[in-house]
Amino acid sequence: MNSSEGGRTPASTATFPERPDGHDGPARMPREVASSELLHDADRLFIRHEGQCYTLRVTASKKLILTK
Repeated sequence: MNSSEGGRTPASTATFPERPDGHDGPARMPREVASSELLHDADRLFIRHEGQCYTLRVTASKKLILTK
């Protein structure tokens, strides 16, 4: 290590959170979507993710549950 490095993490990596998917570059900001945009008038939505099917449903008390 040379004296200009000073043992610190370079600013380019210290200013962005580490990506959980292991890719390089800054993590993207999460989007916000209203549940009504996803569900419309339905009480459940099927989501396909990496070959698996998940169900997002609204309970009687208006809570969301995601199940596999």
